Amino acid sequence: MPALDSSWREWIATNLERGCTRQGMFDILTAHGFAPGLVSEAIEHQPAPPPATFIPHGVRQPTEGVELYSLERFLSDGECLRLIQLVRPQLRPSTTTNEAGPYADYRTSKTCDLGLLDDPLAREVDQRICKTLGIAASYGETIQAQWYDVGEEFKPHTDTFEPSHAGFEQNVGGRGQRTWTFMVFLNDVSEGGETHFTRAGVRFRPRRGQALIWNNLRPDGTPNPLTTHWGRPVGAGFKVILTKWFRTQGEGTRHPREPNERLPPLTQ
Repeated sequence: MPALDSSWREWIATNLERGCTRQGMFDILTAHGFAPGLVSEAIEHQPAPPPATFIPHGVRQPTEGVELYSLERFLSDGECLRLIQLVRPQLRPSTTTNEAGPYADYRTSKTCDLGLLDDPLAREVDQRICKTLGIAASYGETIQAQWYDVGEEFKPHTDTFEPSHAGFEQNVGGRGQRTWTFMVFLNDVSEGGETHFTRAGVRFRPRRGQALIWNNLRPDGTPNPLTTHWGRPVGAGFKVILTKWFRTQGEGTRHPREPNERLPPLTQ
């Protein structure tokens, strides 16, 4: 791993003087590939260990090196249908943080910024996701929906921000690195469209209402390459998913509830 040279140590001194949070600096430095122990010593900060994950009715998947859960019936059939109807007229081309050269056709789906719509079901589902994972809403990004027609895909990728990509500082600044991903299938797909964790060796066929939830970071807070996943090409029909990402930084307490205070995400 790289050493902290004089320019990075000057960056640390400048940002400490500016009053930047040490946790935010820790996230940026470790995302750049510096060893967590080295960073902790340099900024005199030791991140608190994350609390044990508790997802009501979630099933921990036997994936070595990846904290991954599945959750059946997170959304009812009626909720899934209503959300599909809601997002369909609001789609735009999906984007990535690096679309140059070979990455130009890496993601061919369409996206709806669901959290920006004034819709009570969208707001309720967003809140349900936060409560299920037990993370305060201020740590979450705007909930989105992605639509894949036949042949469309999102090639193998991780959800964390890569230091080598343009705009890295802008993406992590103020919010930090991505932590958890909460994804929900809104429809069944008869052919293709699986979410395939290529390095963990597990794949999931889209099943209406099912959620997949995974931690994008290692226990030391650095990005976990074993979370690499592929939204495989749809072979028939279409695929619609909801996605909400969480960050290392937000307002107030990150985990506002103890595990026994969380309610199971049951639909009526």
